[in-house]
Amino acid sequence: MYLKLALRNIKRSVRDYAVYFITLLFGVAIFYAFNSIGSQQVLFDLQSETTEHQFATTARFLETFSGVIAFVLGFLILYANRFLIKRRKRELGTYLVLGMNSVQVSRIVLYETVLVGLFSLACGLLLGFILSQGLSFFTALLFNTTISNYQFVFSFDAFILTLICFAAVYLIVLLLNAFSITRYKLIDLLYADKKNDRVLVRNPWACFAFFILSIGILAFAYYELIQNGLVMLDDPSFMYATIGMLVGSLLFFWSLAGFAIAILTRMRSVYFRGLNLFTVRQVASQINTAFASLWIVCILLFFSITVFSTGMGFIEVFVGDVQKSNPFSATLDAEIWYGPGGDRRMSSGDPLERRAEMQAEASERLAQAESYDWDMSEALRAAAPKLWEETIAATAQIDIYSVPGVTYEPLFEAAWKEDPSLDQAMIGEESVEQLSSSFVQVITASALNAACELQGLEPINIEPGKAVMVNNMQITSDIARAIASSGVSIEMEDERVTLEPKVHEVQLEDNVLMSSALVIAVPDSFVEAIKAEDVIPERSFLDVMYADNGKTDEENDLALARIVSALQPKDIGGFEKGFAGEIDEWASLLWPVTRIITAYQMVVQSNGMRLMITYLALYIGFIFLISVAAVLAIQQLSQVADSSMRFRTLWRLGCDNSMLNHALLAQVLIYFLVPLGLALCHSVCAIGVLSETLLAALGVSLLEPIALAALLVVIIYGGYMVVTYLCAKGMMKSALTER
Repeated sequence: MYLKLALRNIKRSVRDYAVYFITLLFGVAIFYAFNSIGSQQVLFDLQSETTEHQFATTARFLETFSGVIAFVLGFLILYANRFLIKRRKRELGTYLVLGMNSVQVSRIVLYETVLVGLFSLACGLLLGFILSQGLSFFTALLFNTTISNYQFVFSFDAFILTLICFAAVYLIVLLLNAFSITRYKLIDLLYADKKNDRVLVRNPWACFAFFILSIGILAFAYYELIQNGLVMLDDPSFMYATIGMLVGSLLFFWSLAGFAIAILTRMRSVYFRGLNLFTVRQVASQINTAFASLWIVCILLFFSITVFSTGMGFIEVFVGDVQKSNPFSATLDAEIWYGPGGDRRMSSGDPLERRAEMQAEASERLAQAESYDWDMSEALRAAAPKLWEETIAATAQIDIYSVPGVTYEPLFEAAWKEDPSLDQAMIGEESVEQLSSSFVQVITASALNAACELQGLEPINIEPGKAVMVNNMQITSDIARAIASSGVSIEMEDERVTLEPKVHEVQLEDNVLMSSALVIAVPDSFVEAIKAEDVIPERSFLDVMYADNGKTDEENDLALARIVSALQPKDIGGFEKGFAGEIDEWASLLWPVTRIITAYQMVVQSNGMRLMITYLALYIGFIFLISVAAVLAIQQLSQVADSSMRFRTLWRLGCDNSMLNHALLAQVLIYFLVPLGLALCHSVCAIGVLSETLLAALGVSLLEPIALAALLVVIIYGGYMVVTYLCAKGMMKSALTER
């Protein structure tokens, strides 16, 4: 009997269960789909252990974050269940009047909860399984690969995790339902639909004043954010902007209803048209009661849209140009210059003193470097000649020297003079100050052309007495162009070179980003004059191209590591001042090799970063949107349930269904769109500032991430808004026909 009653109740209250069911459906589907990422690697030919590690890392990260997601979804389910119990108080009271006790009523509710939960869980798992197959193709797109042997993949681990999490949530729901039913009084259950929430009315003129104040505070917050540029987060202006945004938004929702009434009551042609008077009062009452939750919804929407859009943009910063920033098979980096204690900050910074500092701190490395005349390839070739010939086809070494007595300050002054509108804030005042006191870095023309040759670029002709600016970092591009256009000269002893106006965008090393910044290529004779002053290189790059030996890139990377280990095994002494790495197969030293960066390694890491950040952004975006939309939907449905008698009264007074439907639609639209509108204003300001001050300077467009964020909002947020209206419309229709 109890089971039949539960089934009948579910069928009769299908509209009431709609939001509850959709929340469960989306929650289970997204939870399963994103936790099944680790099982998708069977679709790909992942012969690389590094790529498999990226998959595993992403899967572990999402599983860890799923604990937070489970808590959020659990809260939503409890919140939605509370609405269902509230809607059915009169029905539950009727059961008690008919002779059932609270235990029997709880049993009916228990059956209903279990049935809806199991149905939602089954449908959610099915939808999640379908969604996970789509994520497989999306994963292939992120890894720039294809699925050659597609098959349906079911993740048993994700299935078990989903069952455990949602079973725990359902158990809590069952216990709370049983507890709440036993503590209700019969009279409260029977007359629940007669009791409405207290209508809170505020003084319209006070609301008008506070609304204007909120607009002023938000304008101040936007101004401070623009001044800060979202570059220095420890700057007081960022704190002022954050506090202003929070306080201004709270005052906005606190005063909105009263402000709207104060304005609309004076627009009589609008206020008294149709059911606008009723709609305005309904919405105002709800906003006055729930202004705090609307404030939280607005902040979460702002956070979700902004973080998703900018986060996807930052992916392009780090991995968008991975092919361009890694033109060589590998780069062996030698971080030569270190001051006392291995810390550059403790050094005087004078190029003329660096050799003495290295002699005192790492004399073995200095002696070894000078015995090979700082030629990294010769030292490595001598250590493993056979493996070197098998692995390496061509090399280019670039030694970076600091020019004694010449800093970047006169070059910057020439740039400001050449282009007074140059934005120093693009680099940052502290960075400009630090660079101004740094010594100018130069490389030889022959080294530059050797790097160009490895990349298949045309050689750059540098005439005697001339120099060229090498820069491909977007953030320093404007200042590099201004310095080159100024035609400033660099002098040292009897040597003098003048910069040519063209900036050459040549990548000098494999790196995470385009990394050539304000490097000046000079004739070889100029560097010979520097070396005559007993100046050692500040840093050296050995760019290599692998031989066509039939090996994979990963196999060649391992061979290169073995070559380095032959020269500098981990147990060798006198290398204490390098970047010691515990997992390296070789000792990490000052010279000849501090670290190895390979193009294959960078591509794999960038794909892994893209995979993890993209999925995490989508995961957060989906859950946050579902959360805020579900909260608004439940609040709106509760309002319609409480106002059912008012709609019935209007209907009896002669209002037709069309008028009532329009009034209801207006309520739903206003309640959903007002917090979204303010959140979009905040997001436009924050995204615009960040794009102008940083992302645009790095050559990154946010159009695609913004479009994707908008699509998510339309699908999730808009979908909940439509479902809310349809459910509310059904509830109103039932109230009108009820006898």
